[in-house]
Amino acid sequence: MKCPNWGKILAAAALCAALCACSKPQDVLPDHIATPEASATVAPTAAVVQATTTPAPTDTTVPTILPQTADAGRSYVDDTLFIGDSNTVRYTMYADDTGTAFSTLKNNIGVVSMGVGSITTLKCEKFKGDSTLYTIPDAVAKLQPKRIIIGFGSNNLGGSSTDATKFIAQYREGLAAITKAWPYADIIVSAIPPLDQQRDNTNLTMTQVDAYNAALVTMCEENGYKFLNTAEVLRDDATGWAKKDYTLSDGVHLSKEAVTAYFTYVRTHAYVTQDRRPESTVVIPEPDGVPLGLISSDPIAVRGAKVPVEFVATSGGSISGSTSQKVKKGGTCSTVKAVPNAGWKFAGWTASLGAASSSSSLSFTVPSNADANGVIVTAHFEPDEHEHEFVEVKDTRIEPTCLEYGTVKVKCTICGKVKEKELPALGHDYDKGVITLQPQPGVAGVMTYTCQRCGYIKTAPIEPLPTATPTASPTSPPSPTPAVTQTPEPVVTPEPITTPEPTQEPVITPEPEPTGAPEPVITAEPAPDPEPPQETEPASEAPTEVP
Repeated sequence: MKCPNWGKILAAAALCAALCACSKPQDVLPDHIATPEASATVAPTAAVVQATTTPAPTDTTVPTILPQTADAGRSYVDDTLFIGDSNTVRYTMYADDTGTAFSTLKNNIGVVSMGVGSITTLKCEKFKGDSTLYTIPDAVAKLQPKRIIIGFGSNNLGGSSTDATKFIAQYREGLAAITKAWPYADIIVSAIPPLDQQRDNTNLTMTQVDAYNAALVTMCEENGYKFLNTAEVLRDDATGWAKKDYTLSDGVHLSKEAVTAYFTYVRTHAYVTQDRRPESTVVIPEPDGVPLGLISSDPIAVRGAKVPVEFVATSGGSISGSTSQKVKKGGTCSTVKAVPNAGWKFAGWTASLGAASSSSSLSFTVPSNADANGVIVTAHFEPDEHEHEFVEVKDTRIEPTCLEYGTVKVKCTICGKVKEKELPALGHDYDKGVITLQPQPGVAGVMTYTCQRCGYIKTAPIEPLPTATPTASPTSPPSPTPAVTQTPEPVVTPEPITTPEPTQEPVITPEPEPTGAPEPVITAEPAPDPEPPQETEPASEAPTEVP
């Protein structure tokens, strides 16, 4: 990249880029391994998770200064936590051509007028349902991001000194604190954005910006961080300053055009790695953002400087009038008008600070509490009633992979509405497989399958072969030699002891009395003279037999 006016400092940066394939021992950032199969994520807890996963070794195949890649898509942005100063705040104020904000409170910690030295000390982030303010490291631990893009430095500028010793020491300390609080995020340091040649504060110089950025490259190389060289897209190589219309009228804060270019660069200089976060057992709290006016003193503002006011339009319309103005606090901007495109209608104004009317013509009054970040006033449009006829927008397709979904933008031919469609992940397409380990009796084999799209390999076991059962021989076995058996000694069985029964007295059973023949019944015939009865001899008793 052609970078005039960098001199020896740029030469040092170029040297860092040339050496970025070499990795020095890491003493701050936990290690990680890059892989084409990144997990999706986000991602988020009312308490810090007690992590048990050990960070993986640093990937040395990706240079310190991130090179150009294929577009990583919107999901890459959504999985990233953006941390920084007022320019980071502006990421939440602008939207892409689909009307989606580049960043939201869920993945943005931006503090107006904050310098790098306040990373470890300034309590700035709030969470819903929690009245406590948290420092950036503590907030990171709660949000548990997959990666962080951090950008400080604009509020540390002043003069033309190229000595970045203090600046780098403070940056290093802040990053170490973030890493200690949550060691599972990839750290990407974003370059300090270029200044406009027509800036309010002429004490801010590109000489210092270039020197600080070169020092950041060295810091990243020494500590294992990655560097996002956004100067490639925000800087005009011909002048060495910011590109035309890439800053507001103050010459410091990025315009919508610049932020749009910035996020295109982020997506096309992606650092996709394995998700190393341990599984969370708690619910990630919902961020409530940074309180307005947290820092009341702007370190780079010019005394009596006016507030930059920018008027922007969403899809479906434009703005007539001066879209970038500088007005004193409490003053009124010149009138602008929202003009809808064919098939659209005006839907109202919103302001990042203050109130705006519902009329398409607006004369905005700058709030008295406006700060260096200025005010962004947005005109909104919505389509008239009609059936959308979407067609694919050329050169916007990001093809899906086996594991990651793709995206494509489509645009209505009637109203011009643009939206982004998701293309489902393809899934692995495995071949028929090859046997890489033959099964053995009792031992399973291995079948290996390879994805024909991405080369991913998986294995599956093969049933072991049956174990052979021994078969009896048909021949008669040899006669066994009789064993010599000792004749056992005869066992004398004792006679059983008989218990004599008690002697009983004999029972004398009397003999039955003999029964004589029954005497015949004599029917007496009547006689004239009764005779006296004859006497009979008594029966003699049977003799008693004595045993």
